Amino acid sequence: MSPIGKFFLVLNLVLAALFVGVAASMIGTADSYRVKYESAQQECQAQLEAKDLEIGDLTARLTTSDAERSRLITENDNLKAEKTALSESLETERQRNAELTERLTGIEAKLGDLESTNRDLAQQLESSQRQVAQLREERDAALDARDAAQSEATRAREEAKLALGKASDLELQLSRLQANYDECEAKLGQVVALTGFDLESINAQPMMEGVVLSADVLDGEPIVVLNLGKQDGVQPGFTFDVYRGGDYKGRIRIETVNDTKSAASLILEGTAPIEAGDRVTTRL
Repeated sequence: MSPIGKFFLVLNLVLAALFVGVAASMIGTADSYRVKYESAQQECQAQLEAKDLEIGDLTARLTTSDAERSRLITENDNLKAEKTALSESLETERQRNAELTERLTGIEAKLGDLESTNRDLAQQLESSQRQVAQLREERDAALDARDAAQSEATRAREEAKLALGKASDLELQLSRLQANYDECEAKLGQVVALTGFDLESINAQPMMEGVVLSADVLDGEPIVVLNLGKQDGVQPGFTFDVYRGGDYKGRIRIETVNDTKSAASLILEGTAPIEAGDRVTTRL
């Protein structure tokens, strides 16, 4: 091979090596640019999406603003119409006020005349009121005297009626007590005949006082239980008068006796039924 051929061969090899190196460098650079491009493209895509969201939000806000603007325009139109109506009404009221003011001026003039007349009438009325007050005082004094006399007469009549009523009630009560007493005397005679009790010993019973513990009805007969018994000296046949305050409730006779209590039957009715808590005594 000639030297020129060798030279070109070496030159080709050097150029091939340079080409390979340059190509490798360019390929590396291209890969770096491709990565940067892809990263930039992704970043751009993210920015586009963010912008799309922002645009959507702004669009929605714009729509809302348009709706609010339309509402405010409508409300403004309504307010203008209302203002116009109120202005017309105000003008009407002003006209009516002017008319009323004119009428009021006339009324005030008439009131001035009426006040003058009223003063004259007030003086006459005051004089009449003084006369009426004097006449009322005289009338009231006469009425008080009449009422006092009527009240005294009414009180006297009521007292007389009460006295007559009480007398009638006492007479009726006395008749009932006498009948009960006669009946009890007859029963007592029967009891004495059946039991052989000595009336004189019964009447000589000691002074005793006690309280009714209970008052019941057994087989149609009243049974009264006292807080007095054998330890108090109570014996069958003793009689006790029953009372509460000023009410006389009758007389009872002891039938059975235990140590601390005794049972009695009613022999003389009083003015009221016997109840627990009533007082009893052998001698009133």
